Amino acid sequence: MVLQSLVNVVFIMENMGYAGLFILMTLESLSLPIPSEVILPFTGYLIYIGRLNLILALIDSIIASLIGSLILYLLSYYVGYSIVLKLGKYIGISKSHLDAAEQWFNKYGGVSVFLAKFIPGIRALISIPAGVARMNVWLFIIHTVMGSTIWNMALIYIGLSLGPAWKTGLTLVSKYIDYLALALIIVIILLVIVVRPRRLRALN
Repeated sequence: MVLQSLVNVVFIMENMGYAGLFILMTLESLSLPIPSEVILPFTGYLIYIGRLNLILALIDSIIASLIGSLILYLLSYYVGYSIVLKLGKYIGISKSHLDAAEQWFNKYGGVSVFLAKFIPGIRALISIPAGVARMNVWLFIIHTVMGSTIWNMALIYIGLSLGPAWKTGLTLVSKYIDYLALALIIVIILLVIVVRPRRLRALN
């Protein structure tokens, strides 16, 4: 699956550039089997060789992630869980996938939308329980953008830093994706622990 995704991503992005990145990341956020772990490291490589601009590519990918997530959120908001499940079978969304996302949302609440952006298999699907639960749309957007920004930037940086060896980065990301997700979550928690007391002291 990764190999086929790699072939598709390379073909689309080499021929379509920013538009290809936007389309692929939108589809990824709609839970289609086009992993960001393939799209974004290759994006980093295209930045390395000067085909794309770092800031524009990052913004492009974040907007696409938001649009795909919003489509799933709004669909779930207005038609409900059962209809989404029926529609989802056509793009490979199973009940077990949705149940996992729902448990994640029920356990962590609104912040789960942010945290899920680092968890493969949950990242796109978290939009569905958020929509069914009618989470405030602006909070949903904020959490989605924040999580997508960190995740997209991390994977683009891997491709950018490795340059011609980006395929090696793809292999490493695919192999250690869970550890990467855990590391990002730990860094975020540590930043919150450090920054929050400083803000409180500043207010006092």
